[in-house]
Amino acid sequence: MSFEWAKPYPELFRVCTLFQRDDLQSPLKWTYFPLKSYLQDGPQCGFTNNGEIFSVDYMVQLAKTVLKAKTIELYSRALNCQKIKDFILSGGYLLVPYDTNKDNYPGLHTGHKAHWCAISGGIDTGDDFFVIARHGKAKNIAIWKLKELSDSNQQLFEFSPDRKLQDISYKLPYGGISGPLGLNGKSHSTYKLLYYCPSCNPLTVPHHTNTNPHRKQSLNVH
Repeated sequence: MSFEWAKPYPELFRVCTLFQRDDLQSPLKWTYFPLKSYLQDGPQCGFTNNGEIFSVDYMVQLAKTVLKAKTIELYSRALNCQKIKDFILSGGYLLVPYDTNKDNYPGLHTGHKAHWCAISGGIDTGDDFFVIARHGKAKNIAIWKLKELSDSNQQLFEFSPDRKLQDISYKLPYGGISGPLGLNGKSHSTYKLLYYCPSCNPLTVPHHTNTNPHRKQSLNVH
C-alpha cells in the first residue's frame, strides 16, 4: 500500500497505513489542513461546567470569541450533501456534534454519548466520501464516512440518563439537547452544525482542491 497522496501529511499517512485503508488508496479528490492545538476556554466563559458543551449556540458564541477574523455560521440542512462535500474540499472547517461508539467512530445512541469533532479535510473516492476529523478521545486523526457522521448527528435527542445519576452539575440549554438551543435540529432542520471557512463566505466554494492526475474525474464548482 503506497498512499502516495497522503505522504505529505505524516499523521494522515500513518492512519492510512496503520489501519490498512485500502478504500483510500487512490482517491479522486482530497483536501486536508492540519489543525493546530487549542486551549479549552469554555468553563471560564460560562458555557460549560465540566468541559462538555451541549448547545450548538454556546459553541457558536465561543467560536466567535476565539476566531474573531473568521466567518462562523450555523448550518441546519442535510450534512451528507454535495454542498457540504464541496465546502470541505474547498478548505472549510466543520465542528459537528455526534454520538461516539467505544471505538470512537460515530454511533447511534440517541445523544447519550454526545461528543464534538472538528473536520479539517475530506476524501472523495468516487464510491464514497470521507471526512478527516479530530476529537478529544484519541491522538490520531479519524477518517469516517460522511454519511455515518451525518446519521449520528441527526439523532441527538436526549441527555444521558447515566450522567443524570452522577453527582456532577451539567450546564444544559433550555429545552435540553434536542431543544432549540441544543445539539439536534428542530422541525425541518435535521441537525445543527458549526462551520467556518478561513478564506471564503459561508458555503461559497473557491477553486481549490487536490486531484489524482492518474484517475479521470470532473469537478464542477458553483
